[in-house]
Amino acid sequence: MTEASAGKKSPKKMVWLIYAALILTGIFFLAAAFNISNLDRWTARLGIALVFSAFALMVGNGRKIGYIATAIIWLPLVVPLIYSLFS
Repeated sequence: MTEASAGKKSPKKMVWLIYAALILTGIFFLAAAFNISNLDRWTARLGIALVFSAFALMVGNGRKIGYIATAIIWLPLVVPLIYSLFS
């Protein structure tokens, strides 16, 4: 194994980042469905999304998988906002 190939991480090893984003997204939607007051506040959701986004982008290190995980975690914040604006 050469030094160039040893330093690279394959995209399959970073899939856990997307799984973590999907789990957090599911928690956000369940909190909204069951009115869990601590996670139902938009400030709590925003804080968790910002921290996870910073973590995903730092761990992703400019790879596409970090951007995908960040987009997934911002979906539960943007979708209810758009729904409330148009309903």
